[in-house]
Amino acid sequence: MRKILFTALIASLITVSGSIAAGPVSANGEQAEVWISTSDPNTEPAVGLSTSARLTRIGDKSFSTSASSADYTITVNEGVSYQQMDGFGVSLTDASTWLLNYKLNATKRAEVMEKLFGTSGIGLSVLRQPMGSSDFAWSAYTYDDTAGDTSLNQFTIGRDLSYIVPIVKAAIAKNPNIKVFASPWSAPAWMKYSGILNGGKLKAEYYQTYADYFKKYIQAYQAQGIPIYAVTVQNEPKYETSAYPSMGMNEQDETGFIGDYLGPTLSSVGINTKIIAFDHNYLDWGFPNTVVQNLKNAGKANYIAGSAFHHYDSGDGSQMTSMHNAHPDKDVWFTEGGFGTWNDPQNGTTQGFDNMISEFINITRNWSKSITLWNAALDQKDGPALLAANNTNRGMVTIQNSDNRNDNPENAVTYTKQYYLLGHFSKFVVPGAYRIQSNSSNDLKNVAFKNPDGSKVVVAYNPQTSARNVKIQWGSQSFVVNVPAKSVMTYKWYGNPS
Repeated sequence: MRKILFTALIASLITVSGSIAAGPVSANGEQAEVWISTSDPNTEPAVGLSTSARLTRIGDKSFSTSASSADYTITVNEGVSYQQMDGFGVSLTDASTWLLNYKLNATKRAEVMEKLFGTSGIGLSVLRQPMGSSDFAWSAYTYDDTAGDTSLNQFTIGRDLSYIVPIVKAAIAKNPNIKVFASPWSAPAWMKYSGILNGGKLKAEYYQTYADYFKKYIQAYQAQGIPIYAVTVQNEPKYETSAYPSMGMNEQDETGFIGDYLGPTLSSVGINTKIIAFDHNYLDWGFPNTVVQNLKNAGKANYIAGSAFHHYDSGDGSQMTSMHNAHPDKDVWFTEGGFGTWNDPQNGTTQGFDNMISEFINITRNWSKSITLWNAALDQKDGPALLAANNTNRGMVTIQNSDNRNDNPENAVTYTKQYYLLGHFSKFVVPGAYRIQSNSSNDLKNVAFKNPDGSKVVVAYNPQTSARNVKIQWGSQSFVVNVPAKSVMTYKWYGNPS
């Protein structure tokens, strides 16, 4: 029976290109688009296809008042809403932009940028940009490496202008609604007690200088036509390493820097860029809780917009809900998620697929306004990176790169599962959408949204080892769809519930 159902589903595959057209608004018989990605072909019989479906549109479903019974029912209630979404995206790191700029010819680069950020692609709407060098860069640098330059006369984003800024601008040209977040991996070495970029803490006497450094960065990028929507104070402030630029900051450091220096400095010149605390792992949510509470106690809560999280620990994302519950007036963002051998094994199983889509659903159900994955592009060796010997990260896109950086572009591009699975959200859920109420369980994971144009989106994942019939209940209407094992579907429709 399972094979018959799956065969029928695959037989209805159709090819779709271009943007998704707006549908008519009506109360009865509404049509819902259905899009699917199946897991690896050796674990799911892809009858009629040589490979699994990847963000593929299949036959629409019609809402009716007489839908048949199903194994599971997802009830969508657009009358109850939660966080407003900023979007879904990636980081255009030094490594990513170098590959996009120098290892692809103009035609192929335009194709990749459209697939990442355009309306016929997956429409990514968030960028998280390193302020200076991260671990994925050709070299370690900041915007003022001149020792003792407290007036920041030597400040320059010149290092970014050759290929980072042009690629960021190209992304914004594809999607003008992109929000740009920025995060430093380290202050300039001369501002730190360690005197080096890789590890160490900011000297107390340079707090104001470093606040001015943020101001100059925001102004310099703004002058390039790149508004900075938000900054985090420090990437992963609880982790210092000798392998690449990093800097430690504790709760008191961030509280003082935001409340006494960065907040007042930006405010004094009319910069309304949001300031976000933490930018580190789930399990340490007590850190941003302390920072936000300290600022509230000091009467400086206006300087802090909320907190940001990563997933590089065993936390399940519920810590973001804990943070929301402690401070419902402050927002929560997921600003970095990387995938590699530790959570996306290439062992012929569905584990990586499982991990990814389950996390994406879980992140949005725990109040995050964004999902931002790590490198937009890496090469076949998961680089370029400063920690190349120990790196196991993968990019959303893999671009072939020979060891000789001066070789002609090879133009070989592979889209990893990150691309397709995040696309189940980013292609359909636009900035300004609200997450709305839907019932979910480990047996059938899902999350629902309502876009500013009134369209509804449900992303549902069947983690079971066999297909399931699933009913989407919306008001008094519903439809039933067969969801293959280890497969994710996105449903999108318009209208008002009856």
